[in-house]
Amino acid sequence: MQTDKIALIAPNKEFTLRALDLFRDWGEKIHVAMATGKDVISIAQQLSEKGADVLICHVSFAEAVKTTVSIPTVSLRPGVLDILRGVQQARKWLAENKEEQDYANLVIGLRGDAVVDNATLVSDIVGLRTTVLSGLPGTGMNGIAAIVSEVPDISTNESIPEFMTEGIPCFPVTVGREALLQSVQQARELVAAGRANMAKLKQFKAIMEFTGEGIVALDSRSRITYMNHAAEKMLKKSKDQLIGNLAATFFVDINFDDTLRYGQTRIIPLAGGAEQALECRVVPMLVGGQTIGAVLTITEAPFAYKDKCGKDYGQKGYKAVYHFDDFITVNASMRETIEAAKNYASVDSTILINGDTGTGKEIIAQSIHNYSRRARGPFVAVNCAALPESLLESELFGYEYGAFTGARKNGKKGLFEQANQGTIFLDEIGEISLSIQARLLRVIQQREIMRIGGDKIIPVDVGIIAATHRDLPELIEKRLFRRDLYHRLSILKLKLLPLAARQEDIPCLVENINTKLAAKLFKQPLQFSAAAWNMLSRYQWPGNVRELESIIERLLILKKDCVVTGEDLERVLDLDCDRQDGGMRLVPKGTIQEMEYSIIRQVLQETGSHERTAKILGISTTTIWRKVKFFQNEIINYNLKDSK
Repeated sequence: MQTDKIALIAPNKEFTLRALDLFRDWGEKIHVAMATGKDVISIAQQLSEKGADVLICHVSFAEAVKTTVSIPTVSLRPGVLDILRGVQQARKWLAENKEEQDYANLVIGLRGDAVVDNATLVSDIVGLRTTVLSGLPGTGMNGIAAIVSEVPDISTNESIPEFMTEGIPCFPVTVGREALLQSVQQARELVAAGRANMAKLKQFKAIMEFTGEGIVALDSRSRITYMNHAAEKMLKKSKDQLIGNLAATFFVDINFDDTLRYGQTRIIPLAGGAEQALECRVVPMLVGGQTIGAVLTITEAPFAYKDKCGKDYGQKGYKAVYHFDDFITVNASMRETIEAAKNYASVDSTILINGDTGTGKEIIAQSIHNYSRRARGPFVAVNCAALPESLLESELFGYEYGAFTGARKNGKKGLFEQANQGTIFLDEIGEISLSIQARLLRVIQQREIMRIGGDKIIPVDVGIIAATHRDLPELIEKRLFRRDLYHRLSILKLKLLPLAARQEDIPCLVENINTKLAAKLFKQPLQFSAAAWNMLSRYQWPGNVRELESIIERLLILKKDCVVTGEDLERVLDLDCDRQDGGMRLVPKGTIQEMEYSIIRQVLQETGSHERTAKILGISTTTIWRKVKFFQNEIINYNLKDSK
């Protein structure tokens, strides 16, 4: 049976000798070392290095020891019984030596941390008045009949005062046998608990060593604290090279702040060499709701992302190039949307992105792909509105030889097959026909496809992201879109705001686009006047960010100098073009009534109908007639006054 290695650090020679006598009487094999305040740290470290399982230290230097050694430390101090024993000795001595004293008026001074901490309890039990004395000798002694003071020693059960202070008897409070025995029992419990935890830790490490996955653990400061043999083999790095170093030094493609600060789970591809593709899952370690570190689980990617001919998907153009950093925004709502998209990337549930044309739906889709475990796989994007129904069906699901006239001899893989182990992005999903919707529903539910003209079910492992600018619930009501397909597509939803709803993004977008396009066109970046900035912020941007890019590129090409004025913008924005529903509307400055009249007048010009105008603006036809009449009367009255 393994023996407990317990050591006691005593504050003086008398304490040491009495502890040894007690341990001998109790049959305890406990090493006792004497130390002073100067050498207690070095002695504690020596005992720890020699294999002590736990230290018992007198309270006078227990805290200093705890901060310097890694083994458990028990603080030894007088207990309540020891304090009561000292007070009773003082009371007995006073009774024997001060016969005329009125015990109800006696005041006993208390000194020492352990004594002072229990002053109220002692006063209640003994029934005597007590007062806490300062640490300075000779201060606050008026009216004190006796002093009870904590001293670093072990009790001898004697009742005579140890010393006199200004003629006042002082009775020591020492560590009693009960307190010492309790500290020994506590030390044994800590040893037992430590051994149990060590056994569990060894078992856990053994499991970690025998698992096929690479395991790397980080602390809250992003330093590597553990890695198993499998991780060494996969990363081609030894434990000595990594443990104790910052993880970012070796895992340069991983942003650990997402996990350590925000508690996000990440799945990131790693480069394992020319013949090896690795996948790393970063998971936060949570204790009591607080992130104390992270665990990296590294596995070999189950595929090499090449088709049967060995042709890389990137060469086919099936590659996502955008990341979340490419989506420029300071808008609070859009920042929340991006954080939601990052969370969605860790799962394989279908995602539906809704947003107007030009708001960046494909940027978000590609960013989700690159943030997910499928990042090394193909990213296949298809615009469902760009292909006729018959062609779209064969493109999505593929076909076998003889399926139709002109079919290839060996058939053709559909886009779902080509997106296997990656992501397929179905843009403008609201434009597909009901018949294709039915086939698409089965693919989403079962992750299986059947080629046109084929009789074999082909399983596909693919992430599905759909996008639309249409109001799908409205299409459902018109029976143009299947309700069951909508619910399958919209398990996770993202809404992208139009540029007009996030005008605070315009300055940073203009700066970013201006810099990139100027470098591409070998031009000097544009400088916008105050009038130009005013027009940029007031313009409604029906084409959103895509239109903003076009306008800046047009200005870079047409402008001979770098300064853009309001007149320049008016020319390139083409404000006088024929506006249709949802087209460009420039709202002039003025009172709320003037702006309201301008909007109504513009929409009336676009639609030519009070009914359609009312529907677009979300107000009644009666309100349209009333406001127009009111505005016209105001203009007439203004002209009459002006003529006078």
